[in-house]
Amino acid sequence: MISGRPAELGSRLFGFHPGVAIQVAAVLIVVCGVALAMVIDPAPLQTPAFGVAMGIFAIATVFAFLLGRTESNLLYAVPVLDMLALIVMRQVPDTHIHALSFLAILPALWLGWSGRLSLTALAVVLSIGMIEIPGVNDQPVVDLELVLRDFLTPSVVLVAASSTYMAARRTDASIRYLIEQERMTAAALEREKSTSQLLDAILDAVDMGVLAYDASGKQILANRTVHEHPVSVSTGLSPMELERQGYMLRADRVTPIPANDGFIFRALQGDEYSNRIMWINAPGSGQHALAASARPLIGPDQKFAGTVIAIDDVTAYLEALSAKDAFVGSISHELRTPLASIVGYLELILDDPDVTEGIRGSLEVIERNADRLRQLVQDLLAEASKGYGAVKLERDLCDLSTLCSEVVERCSGAAESAGVTLALDAPEPVMAVIDRKSIAQVLDTLTSSALRFTPPGGTASLSVRTVEGRVRIVVRDSGVGVPPEEMEALASPFYRPTEVGEQFPGVGLALTVSKALVEAHSGTLAFSATPGLGTTVTVELPVR
Repeated sequence: MISGRPAELGSRLFGFHPGVAIQVAAVLIVVCGVALAMVIDPAPLQTPAFGVAMGIFAIATVFAFLLGRTESNLLYAVPVLDMLALIVMRQVPDTHIHALSFLAILPALWLGWSGRLSLTALAVVLSIGMIEIPGVNDQPVVDLELVLRDFLTPSVVLVAASSTYMAARRTDASIRYLIEQERMTAAALEREKSTSQLLDAILDAVDMGVLAYDASGKQILANRTVHEHPVSVSTGLSPMELERQGYMLRADRVTPIPANDGFIFRALQGDEYSNRIMWINAPGSGQHALAASARPLIGPDQKFAGTVIAIDDVTAYLEALSAKDAFVGSISHELRTPLASIVGYLELILDDPDVTEGIRGSLEVIERNADRLRQLVQDLLAEASKGYGAVKLERDLCDLSTLCSEVVERCSGAAESAGVTLALDAPEPVMAVIDRKSIAQVLDTLTSSALRFTPPGGTASLSVRTVEGRVRIVVRDSGVGVPPEEMEALASPFYRPTEVGEQFPGVGLALTVSKALVEAHSGTLAFSATPGLGTTVTVELPVR
C-alpha cells in the first residue's frame, strides 16, 4: 500500500474507481444471462431467491456508482455484495442458472487487487458458500458434473484472488520504489541546482574571465566578466568571433595572430598553456591586453572533452610597466650627463699637484661614490632598454679561466677588507665566443654580491668548467642565503631579499641586468640557496 491507501487496478476511468468497470461488466453478463433464460426457460427467473439475488446485485451496482468517485473503503462492499448475490442465486432450484456462479471470478479479482489479505481471504470464503450440498435444492445425489462445478468455482476464485493479491503487492512495492526514486532524483536535482547556482555566483564574482568549450568547439560557459568586458560590450562579438575575425595581436601590439594560432583554437587542440599575452584591437574598443591560461578537460574515457580558459585583462599592468621603463630610461639619461661632468671635474682636481693629501682623500671618497652612482645609472639604462631588444654584444673568442682570474684579482682587495676568503678553481683554459665586457660585468656583480653577503670568516669561490659542450661558471658563498620562497624573484627588477635588504643598500637591478646579459648570450642564470648556509649561482653559456 502507498500512504495507507489500498492498491488500485489502474488509472481512473471518467473519474471512477477501475473496479466500477468490473461491476459494469458483471451487470452486462447478468443481463445477457437473464435475457437468454427468458427466451429459453424463464421458470428460474420467477423464484423468490432469484429476485433477492437480483435485488442485492442492483444495490451493489448503485453503491458502485455512488462511491466510485471517492476514496472510501466502503467501495469494497460492492464485490462482497456481488458474492452474496451469487450465493443466494445458487438457491434457485435449477441447475442451469447455477452457471452464473462463475461470475464470482470478477469480484474475486477486485478483492484480490485491493492488496489486503483479509479481503482476499474473504473472497475465497464467500466462494465456498456456492458449493451445493446434496439433498438441498432438489439435488438428491452426487454426480460428476456437480462435483467438478463445486470444486472448480472456489478453486478458480482462490487462484484469481491470490494472483491479483500478489500482483497488487508487487505493484505497491514497485510504486513505492518509483516514488522513492523520484524523491531522491528531485533531491539530487535540487542539490545540483543549488551547486550550479553557487558555482555561477562564484564565477561571476571573480574579476578574471572564464570560458569553457566542449570538444566540438561549442561554448558552454562564459562568466559575467567575459560578457561585461569593454570589447564584448562595444563589439557584441564573442571571444571566438574576435579571434576568427583577426582582432587578436601578438605582444608587439602590431602583428595579427592567425586564427589557427589563436588562444581558443590552440586550447581546443588540447594545448595547455599559462599567461599567454595578446592584445585585442577591435573597432570602437581601443587596445586591451589579455593574459590567457588554458587547461584541457578529460572525459571518463580519458579522451579530450573540451577546455577551460581563464582570461585576465592586464592592460593597466603592461602599460604601467611600459611607463616605468620609459621613466627609468628618461631619468637615467638625465642623470648620466651631470654625473659625467662631476666625474670629469673630479679627475681634473685629483690630477692637480697642489691638492693636499687631506683634501685628496675626501675627493677619492667622492670619486668612488660617483663611480657607484654611475654604475647604478648604467644598470637602470640597461634594464629600461632590455624590453626593447637593445642589448648589443660584441662577441670574440675568450678564455673564461683567464677572465675569472682577473675578476678574482680585482675583488681580492674587497675580500680582504671583508675578512672573506676568495678562491678560484680554473685548472685549464675554457674557450668560448662571448662579449668579454658583458660577461666580466656579470662575474664582477656575482662575486661582489657573494662577498657583500658573506660574514667575516666565510668563504667565496669561482669555478669554471666545460660541461657537455657548454661553459659552466659557478659562484658560491657561505653567506646568509635566501629563503626558498624568494628564489624565483631574486633576479626580478628592483627586488631586494627580505633578509638583507636593509643591511645592504641598493635598488635591486644588478642581478636583473646580469641575467639579461647572460640570456643575450643564449645562456642561463640559476640560483640555489639555503638560509644561513649560503648561495650558489650557476651561469651556463654556449661555447659559440
